[in-house]
Amino acid sequence: MGGSVECPACKGLKRIGCPECGGSGGSRMVQGGPGETWTHCSHCDGKGLCTCPTCLGQGVMAVVPF
Repeated sequence: MGGSVECPACKGLKRIGCPECGGSGGSRMVQGGPGETWTHCSHCDGKGLCTCPTCLGQGVMAVVPF
């Protein structure tokens, strides 16, 4: 018995939008001088996507019988 189903959190894509930067990959920082600087998100390394924490990047989850 058992088997697997598509992960409900990532819909089988294995990755989700980064919860730290909202999927943007970084943030703008206003500093003391004119203009802005862009800083990469350290959580997703500036990619905007992270490994799904629900399925641990597998895209599927095991079905556990009751």
